[in-house]
Amino acid sequence: MDAVEEKQVDVNMEMSEGVVSEQTMDGNDQNEAALTAEELEGQKTMQAYDELLEIKEKLMEDNTQYELHVKYIELLKQLDLQDQLEEARVAMHDIYPLTEPLWLDWINDAKKDTSVEGQIKLLSLYNHAEQDYLSINIWKDYVDYILDKFHQGFSEDIVDQDESVSEFIEQTRQDLLKAVRATSAHVKSSQDIWKPYSEFELEILERFKDADQLNLVRKMYMDRLATLHINCEDTFSAYSTFVSNYDNSNYEDTMVKANKIYAKTKKAAEERDQYEMQLSTAGYSLDAFQQYIEYEKRTKNMHSLVYVRSIYERAIVYYCTDPALWDDYILFLIEQAKVQVFLETTCLRAIRNCPWSGTLWAHLARLMEFGNKEDDQIDDIFDRALSSKPLLSSVEDLVAVLLAKCDFKRRKIDWEDPDDDEVMDLRVTFEECLQYISEAFPDSGDPFYRIEKYYAYISAKRLGDMDKAKELWQNVVEHHGLNTEAWIDYIMFERDQGHYEKCESLFKQAIQKNIDNPARLISVWTSVEHEIGTLASYETSLVKINQKSKILARQWQAQSQKQAQHQPQYKQKQELSEEQKAANAKEKKEMDRKKKSAHRLAQKQRAKEKKKEHAAEHKAPNEGATHIHGQHTNPKVEEPTEASAANESAISAANQDATPSAEPANSEQDASSRKRKLSTDDKEDDESAKKHKSNETEHFKRPIAPFKAKPRSIRPNTRRGKSVKLPQKTLSRNDVQTIKEANTKEDTQNAPEKTNDDFRAMLLSSKK
Repeated sequence: MDAVEEKQVDVNMEMSEGVVSEQTMDGNDQNEAALTAEELEGQKTMQAYDELLEIKEKLMEDNTQYELHVKYIELLKQLDLQDQLEEARVAMHDIYPLTEPLWLDWINDAKKDTSVEGQIKLLSLYNHAEQDYLSINIWKDYVDYILDKFHQGFSEDIVDQDESVSEFIEQTRQDLLKAVRATSAHVKSSQDIWKPYSEFELEILERFKDADQLNLVRKMYMDRLATLHINCEDTFSAYSTFVSNYDNSNYEDTMVKANKIYAKTKKAAEERDQYEMQLSTAGYSLDAFQQYIEYEKRTKNMHSLVYVRSIYERAIVYYCTDPALWDDYILFLIEQAKVQVFLETTCLRAIRNCPWSGTLWAHLARLMEFGNKEDDQIDDIFDRALSSKPLLSSVEDLVAVLLAKCDFKRRKIDWEDPDDDEVMDLRVTFEECLQYISEAFPDSGDPFYRIEKYYAYISAKRLGDMDKAKELWQNVVEHHGLNTEAWIDYIMFERDQGHYEKCESLFKQAIQKNIDNPARLISVWTSVEHEIGTLASYETSLVKINQKSKILARQWQAQSQKQAQHQPQYKQKQELSEEQKAANAKEKKEMDRKKKSAHRLAQKQRAKEKKKEHAAEHKAPNEGATHIHGQHTNPKVEEPTEASAANESAISAANQDATPSAEPANSEQDASSRKRKLSTDDKEDDESAKKHKSNETEHFKRPIAPFKAKPRSIRPNTRRGKSVKLPQKTLSRNDVQTIKEANTKEDTQNAPEKTNDDFRAMLLSSKK
């Protein structure tokens, strides 16, 4: 430490001397550069402080902004403000779940504190991290921490397993099993957690050679083979090695029993592996996860709800802010495994990820009611939901929470003997719900008037307050006067109460307005008059409907006239487009014709070249044939074309056994016939192709040489086989059996001895 201080003092003295004396320009430049770097660093620090204060003020106004929390933590870490950083992380975790990088960053900082309090805090962080998401990396970090702590206390000097050592080992085992159980349903990556645990158990077995530990390890392997995982072949191979080392005398019997379990697991794992590869190929898309989930729900090959839950959890890691995914997950648990603990935990996690979803808040409230929680706890859930600003910005989410609250208050009342306080509580709840909607959406309100409709029904049917029900419906048609369905719902309400005259009055009011679907109102009015109308009311309806029909007809006529005015322009555009289409078709046809013509010319050129090559190949054999017959005739004919050259070569090869005197005459006749068949007009080539072929077959039939048998001795490449004298006595069944036994004995003596590896390889290959 003294040397470092002396070095620092020397450096400071040199810098000060250089500044004071200014002996060289280089020293001045270095000092200026150092000051500039310090200034830049100071400016960055000041900017970070300013930004930190600004974000802090925003979070004090609204602490539900996720991005601001993340940025705030990054700035605190950059400025190395550890105390405030810890507070910021805790504040964010109180509102939102933390992602895997945020948790690992927090855990790594906590590992720096090696005190007892620091270790307790670290384990607490691991426990909170596992509750947010299913993270294999966090569980790996946890397993590594537990094993590092174990190896620090499990030195090589420990050779006896006393009580303290046994407790230490058992505590480590339970900590590791916690990670194994939490990740065992992860088909793809659970092996990363189980393998370190298996190495821990094998290490204990190797150290103490205990019979109980041997049975524990054997059970560990068998349980793992029965668990669905992609790397089941590695587990089977590891178990084979274990049996070879510790129970080699019973190797084959043990492995045959294990192979039955392994075969079933391997078959199921191969099916899942297809979906795992599909997930990876699709970039872990939500559609790929949904397909995997649907398969896991309907499969019968090692089907388990645990595996379905695992896929849901894996999808949530990627799509934690999708309320539809959480809703589907919760409904699956309600349908298949209505376990209160799982449902409550899942609903709370869903709300932490999607606090703006009214559907998820309603799930939690109903779950708490189903679990017979206190009314104050359920009311607190609704208060927390309605205090969420993101939820108040969506009418659908807000109405979902309000309807759930009204349902809860209604179910509390015993309608056979209603309590006045509970009835008043229900009325107050309805009024509060209407107030929430009017304040959050003063202009539009709920376009489907669901709270008003619900409140009106309860007032009329349950509370007997018809005045309140009519008041609610009157407010609905005033705020939604152009909504046809609002008028029809109001009319149907009055009809159910037996107020038929009121129905007629409402129909008259509605039909005079410019409603969005008059045809629907006319149809309903006609049906109602047929069912409950009087003669006078029916005729009145006909008059009103007729008047409205005429008004609608004039409106439709005016619209049709406007369309007709724009029709000539449309027709002109259409005609231009048709002319353009015709021109394009004509141009395309011309291009096709040119392409076909060029293709035909190319085919003819290739045919000519091929014939020319064919004639050149047969030229030498033809000359050799004339020398054999002793005649050298060069008939004076016109110069042949490429097609005639091919025909001449074919004729000369076929007539090698013919008389020499016939060759000149035949060649002259063939040349003249070929000249007649060749056409110079390209247009007639295709039509005369078949005729040309038939003429060739008539005039140039290849003569067939007579068959002359040759003796076997002069045939080339023939050899006679050596004769073998067969035994006169045939073999009996006893002789055959004796020969087979002798051959089997000889094969057994010559066969190499099989090992455990050969047997394991046979088991593995038989299942592939």
